[in-house]
Amino acid sequence: MAEAGRDGGAPPTVETAIDTAPLGRMQIGVFVLCIVASVLDGFDTQSIAFVAPAISADWSVSQLAFGFVFSATLLGSVVGSAAFGLLADRIGRRRLIIATTAMFGLFSAACALAASFEQLLLFRFLGGLGMGGLIPNMLALAAEYAPRRIRSRIVTFVLWGFPLGAVFGGMLSAPLLEHAGWRAVFWLGAVAPLLLALAMIPLMPESLRYLSLDPRRRDEVVRLLGRIAPDQADEVVIERPRAEAGKPGLAQIFAAGLALPTLILAISLFLSLFLTYALINWTPTLLTKSGLSVSDGIFGAVALNLGGIVGSYFFSQGLDRVARPPLLLAAGYGAAAAAIALTSLGGGSPAIALSLLLLCGLFQIGAQLSLTAYTTATFPVRLRGTGIGFVQAVGRTGSLIGPVVGGLLLSRGVEPGALLRLSAIPALLCAIALLILGFARPRPSSRENHQ
Repeated sequence: MAEAGRDGGAPPTVETAIDTAPLGRMQIGVFVLCIVASVLDGFDTQSIAFVAPAISADWSVSQLAFGFVFSATLLGSVVGSAAFGLLADRIGRRRLIIATTAMFGLFSAACALAASFEQLLLFRFLGGLGMGGLIPNMLALAAEYAPRRIRSRIVTFVLWGFPLGAVFGGMLSAPLLEHAGWRAVFWLGAVAPLLLALAMIPLMPESLRYLSLDPRRRDEVVRLLGRIAPDQADEVVIERPRAEAGKPGLAQIFAAGLALPTLILAISLFLSLFLTYALINWTPTLLTKSGLSVSDGIFGAVALNLGGIVGSYFFSQGLDRVARPPLLLAAGYGAAAAAIALTSLGGGSPAIALSLLLLCGLFQIGAQLSLTAYTTATFPVRLRGTGIGFVQAVGRTGSLIGPVVGGLLLSRGVEPGALLRLSAIPALLCAIALLILGFARPRPSSRENHQ
């Protein structure tokens, strides 16, 4: 039986200490490192879309073939998300964050040195393992250092790195392509993550909530917690995991109470990433086919991502406040479907096209980033890496199929307007799935998240 705290109440747990303490410098440092990693992951993921026209011209690669290059990265990220997410619940988050960041940096360097289409395909797949493996670990770490009252917002801020990386990538890629060629884009995507991985070694702590699952690591918990809530650190109680909890594994995220949200979140993210990656990868091509310039095409992808950042800010505010977050997300996807259908009528005006794409990003990518933030709150600490990794793996299966389907439809002569109208269907299906979840399950309790 736990002893009473100094005030006579129940002694603090890591969960309650983090939730009640002010946000500290160490937590902010963790969030900044995660955001920078997210930016570089987003840049490296999107870089292939920016250099695709130049490589296609150099190596005479068709649009359909390049759809498989897009998907090679995403196939790697599917495998990486599932494998490294499961591993995170067994060995912790910190080491895997550092290793996966270094991994995608090294294979970006390999892409810069690629001498053939086949080599590029292989290196993009291997780099994707690192990009995908970073995601569940980075999101779990950010969620576990964030107080419950602002957790969705913090995770969403971390997720901003992906569209920000694409935005910066678009801005940097245009001059790099013009003055140094496509290989320079990959070199930039190699050096930055390798330097970040080196910086993480002394600066990145292990997740406190993960450490608190093992009573033998109490000294580490007290030391780290002393940097967040020094008045509670010495009294903190490390609760032993329930005997029936067992070893983390995929079967446990389909246990009673988690099966429905796991399935619906995975299906929703599949549909959402199918649509988002099809749009982001093929927007430059769709706009140029509609009569706009190559620069306008690149800025179309930038507009989508900027809209996503703005939209996710407002969605994340709501997620931390509403009783049934899936209903808010369902509304966002419904609005996204309408915005995408409207974009098909945008015509050949750059200003109109970019404005409509900004609106699409606001609802589609904004809801998607917030959906991922909600996912981190759905799973308890001991299954968080596994749960996030599984949902991300299924979702990223959609992201690897989407670009291939887009390339196939374009190669069959489907017009840009018709392709955009078809793109509204996945957004509508997301809205329906999340409506089902919203009416079936309220927000998870604090205790459910801790166990």
